[in-house]
Amino acid sequence: MQDMTPNNTFSITYYKTILHAALAQGYVFSSLREFVTLDCPDQKHFVIRHDLDKQPASLRPIIDAERELNVRSTVFVRVCGSEYNPLGYAGYCAIKHAVEAGAEIGLHSNFVEFATINDIPPERVLGAELTTLRGFFNVHGISTHRDINYMYNSLPWLKKNWESIKDRLGLEYEAYEHRILSKLVYVNEGLNPHLCWRSTTPEQAIATGKSICLMTHPHWWYKDHAFEAHL
Repeated sequence: MQDMTPNNTFSITYYKTILHAALAQGYVFSSLREFVTLDCPDQKHFVIRHDLDKQPASLRPIIDAERELNVRSTVFVRVCGSEYNPLGYAGYCAIKHAVEAGAEIGLHSNFVEFATINDIPPERVLGAELTTLRGFFNVHGISTHRDINYMYNSLPWLKKNWESIKDRLGLEYEAYEHRILSKLVYVNEGLNPHLCWRSTTPEQAIATGKSICLMTHPHWWYKDHAFEAHL
């Protein structure tokens, strides 16, 4: 008989096993903002960040799994150049559902790319994105975004100008600050060439007892099958 075990195991069922394993080892879950407020402890803290790159409806099953286990996360939302409208019915309802479950909302942006292509000052784009999201949600942090076929990277500009813009724009953290990443085991999925864990798995990271940042892209996770978000 043909083996029908799926190659892609990034299911909500698997996601729940990760959360259960961390809770069983005494990990404390927090949003990224809460982690920063706690001065980035390097042991037994678990930060989940979801980069909502596309298909906002794919966020709901992940958030429901977290709510079931009383776990909070941070959701980074696109604005300029996004494949979805965060203020359309599907986008807004998915983000609002996350907030109601206790999630933090942050900005996920490649503002330098959008600014360069459209000949707009980068800070003007960044400020407009924050103003747009803040019309509906509390936003205190930012994570830069890059598409697989990106042309320009916002992170160098953000790091260079961070000290001069953070207070002006009301930002408390950017997700790639050294004070954050130096205290965490960073775990994320990616393509190599197909979907996989990039360097270490959540199970391996949990076994160390060190603080963890689990970064996911909700459109890669599924409840019943990998293409359900297209239906």
